[in-house]
Amino acid sequence: MTAIPGGMPVEDFLRNYWQKQPLLIKQALPDLPVIDPNELAGYALEKSVESRLIIERPKTDAPLLSEWSLILGPLTGKSFKKLPDSHWTLLVQAVNQLHPAIHTLLDRFRFIPSWRIDDVMVSYAADKGGVGPHFDYYDVFLLQASGKRHWRLGQACTSASPLRPDTECKILQDFHTSAEWIAEPGDLLYIPPGLAHWGIAEGECMTYSVGFRAPSCAEILLDYAQERASTFTEDHRFTDDDRVSSDNPGFITDTDLAKVRAILQAALLDDEQLASWFGRFMTQPSRDALRFDLDTPYPVLAPGVRAAYRVHQNDQAALYVNGEAFDCSLALAQALCSGENPATRTTNKADHDLLNHLTDQGYLV
Repeated sequence: MTAIPGGMPVEDFLRNYWQKQPLLIKQALPDLPVIDPNELAGYALEKSVESRLIIERPKTDAPLLSEWSLILGPLTGKSFKKLPDSHWTLLVQAVNQLHPAIHTLLDRFRFIPSWRIDDVMVSYAADKGGVGPHFDYYDVFLLQASGKRHWRLGQACTSASPLRPDTECKILQDFHTSAEWIAEPGDLLYIPPGLAHWGIAEGECMTYSVGFRAPSCAEILLDYAQERASTFTEDHRFTDDDRVSSDNPGFITDTDLAKVRAILQAALLDDEQLASWFGRFMTQPSRDALRFDLDTPYPVLAPGVRAAYRVHQNDQAALYVNGEAFDCSLALAQALCSGENPATRTTNKADHDLLNHLTDQGYLV
C-alpha cells in the first residue's frame, strides 16, 4: 500500500503525522458505507456485543460542567425510549465483526500492521451528542460516515491529567482548544495518542472510529515475565559461589545486584523467546470472532481473527493466529496475512494440513 485514504503517501504520513500531530483529510473516503441507525441499535441489544450509551445534561453557560451519565450494554428497548431529543450518543465496539462492509473497511488501513489494529467502533449521535472532552492512549482514525461533527482539539494529556470525579465517563476536567474542524461525510481525522479531543454532533451523525492496540509497558512486562518464569524449574536459583566477606551482614553489594541483573537479562533478552511471545501476545483476540460469512472465492481469515508472522531461514515462517503459533512456509504466512489466495501459495503437505487445521478451528472462512 503506497498511500493512505485521501492519497497522501504512506511514508509522508508516517514521518510527519503518525504519533506526532493530528491530520484532517477532506473527502478521504467519500464512498463510506453507512449503517442504518436501527441496525446499530439492534447490535447494542445483544449480550455478546460491547455497547454503551452516554447522555449529557448540558449546561450551556459552562459546557465543561455538564452532567454526564453512562449506561453499559446490553441495552434494552426501554433504554432508547427514555432518551432525550438531543445530547446523547450510542457507541458499539467491534462492528467490523458484525457488519461485512465495515469489516472490509479495515483493508484501507493496512499501511499500519494488522496486529496493531484493534477494531472499528461505530457511534451514532443525536443532535449535540458526543462523549465529552477526553483523550485516548492509542492512535485513532475518525471517519465521518453521515452528518457533521464539530471537532475541537486540545492539549497533550497524560495519566496525570485530571478527570471529572463525578461521572463514570472519562471526562477531562480542563480542555484548552488548540484547533477546530468540521468533519463532513467522507472526511478522515487522525488523532495521535494523548491528544485531548471533543466532538459534538451538528444534527444527527454517525462516526466510525478505527482504534489501535497499544499495550502498556506494565502489561508487556507482566505478561512476558509470567511466560518466561513458567519455563524455569526449581533448580534455577540465585547463586553466589564467589561470595567474599563484608563488614556489615546487611550490606547488599554491587556484585549481588550484578548477579540479579544477569538473571533478568538472560531471561528477558532471549530473542527467539521474545519473538515467539510477542507474536502470540499481539494476536490474542479480545472478543469472540466470526459473526458473519464472507463472500470470497477462497479461504481468508475470519472477521475478528488476528494474524502475524516472523521470517525464519530457508523461506520458513512462524505464523501467529489468535495467540497460537504455527510453523509454515513464508509464502503461506504472507498470503494469509495479506488476504491473498492461500491455495496458490501452499508449497507442501504441512502447509495444506495447516490450512485444514485453521479451517477446522474457525480461523478461516
